Amino acid sequence: KMRVLLLLFISPLMHAFIAPRSFQKIHKTLRVMPLTEENVENALVDARTELSQLFGYDPENVQVGITGKVDFVELEGPTVILRLSGRFWHERSLVLARVGNFLQNYIPEICDVVIEDPSQLDDSDKPALSEPSNF
Repeated sequence: KMRVLLLLFISPLMHAFIAPRSFQKIHKTLRVMPLTEENVENALVDARTELSQLFGYDPENVQVGITGKVDFVELEGPTVILRLSGRFWHERSLVLARVGNFLQNYIPEICDVVIEDPSQLDDSDKPALSEPSNF
């Protein structure tokens, strides 16, 4: 019993030191929402802002060839189905994992985040992105 209490006390402290600062910032302002299509859409809008370096929504990202977009397709029970399009700086599987983690932190009822077509994870035809002009 004492070990459980000790773990409950130490766990949040360890999390604060181990978790990346960006997650800590998100976690402090996190608002947990029930699983609805509207809430998934709203959380996805927040993900596009908080994880903006992954997507092509900012003009700076578009300038270097990052045109990647993530869109909500449908909700199938506790599974969220997304669509990836455009070019990403990171591997598409990593983009999907980061967005999935973000959505699940907002909406804990989500069991899985998948894409509508497995070919959307294919990075093999990804041309090299240009370097920013200040490099």
